[in-house]
Amino acid sequence: MRPLEKIINEYLESCIKGEDAQERGDSKMYNKQQRIIQKIRKELKSNSEYGLEKLMPFLEHQSTFVRLETAISLVPVQPERAKQVLLELIDTRGLTAFNAKMTLSEWKNGNLKFDF
Repeated sequence: MRPLEKIINEYLESCIKGEDAQERGDSKMYNKQQRIIQKIRKELKSNSEYGLEKLMPFLEHQSTFVRLETAISLVPVQPERAKQVLLELIDTRGLTAFNAKMTLSEWKNGNLKFDF
């Protein structure tokens, strides 16, 4: 298993790159970063020493995109805190606000699937 610091750094880097790709409309790069984030979610969840909770500090990150990705990651283990962050993000602007709104809607409708 990779060191936690390396995993966390890769997570943050992929979130930042994903946000940049989204803003530029670069779907290929955005999808690549989403695959990396998904891989990291699985890696954290599968390691009993780490767990998805290691992402909790990113719920306070200055980037709304990082907070969004982190809230989505934490829905299975910290649902109330994740919901609170998603509700806060709805009041922001742009695609992050839209994605937060859609995530909450799909969650409410029972359509969220977590394969990590």
